[in-house]
Amino acid sequence: MAGSDTQKHLFSLIRDYASEKSQGERRVVGLKKRIEELRSEIEAANTELEDAKRTKEIIEQELKGYEVELALGESSIQTLQSRISQIQDEISAVGSDVDALRVLSGFSLFFFLFFWHCG
Repeated sequence: MAGSDTQKHLFSLIRDYASEKSQGERRVVGLKKRIEELRSEIEAANTELEDAKRTKEIIEQELKGYEVELALGESSIQTLQSRISQIQDEISAVGSDVDALRVLSGFSLFFFLFFWHCG
């Protein structure tokens, strides 16, 4: 009987070993599958990151363009304000000339009428 018990024990050990080996193989397969899933996620994340970087670069270039447009607009505003000031000064000077001409015109009419009446 001792040989039979030893044989049963040996078969039991072999079954346990085979069972553990099978479980280990299933775990290895599961882990390999998980590794592939993670690699796929990494690839997707890297692709998304590259897209985000490209988008950021495009937006930064657009922003630089807008900053240039803003600077040009501000310069144009300053130029126009200066021109408006010059035009207002010219209008004021012309207004003064018109007033002076009105005064002279009044004197001319007065002298014309005076000499015409006296003459």
